[in-house]
Amino acid sequence: MRWPVLTLLAIAATASAVIAGVEGQPMAWPELADLAAGVGVGWLVTAMWGCLGMLLGVGLHSVAVPIGLGLVWLLAVQNLLTAIAAPLVGWIAQLQTVLPGPNAAALAAALGASTRTPGVAAIVSAGHAAVVVAAYLVAFCVCGGWLLHRRDIV
Repeated sequence: MRWPVLTLLAIAATASAVIAGVEGQPMAWPELADLAAGVGVGWLVTAMWGCLGMLLGVGLHSVAVPIGLGLVWLLAVQNLLTAIAAPLVGWIAQLQTVLPGPNAAALAAALGASTRTPGVAAIVSAGHAAVVVAAYLVAFCVCGGWLLHRRDIV
């Protein structure tokens, strides 16, 4: 799970260096602590969504259906909840504080991502978001492992 995040970091750093060189601008790299926090958050969010995909794949014994369900949830349902339902219905606004997508977005916002970016909003604190995303990661892994062992191994 760490390789996609580190690969993306290397590609982004290379592109930044090339653009700065072409534009004749000085390079201003982030501090090592900020870089480590970004890689850690990227790994945590990527691992959480990957483990959800694993859980759906094990649970549905398929590849296409879990991908479709995951994309529908991530791109359609959560966006509808965030953009349309949450401002109108109070309990849905409260529900967002424990959903995986808004908490992953809150982690991105805590690292400095622009809240003008669609889907990025700091609806909870960074600590709360990290705990919720980590809890989902553990829950998805445990449920997927249990289901695999219960149904396919035993």
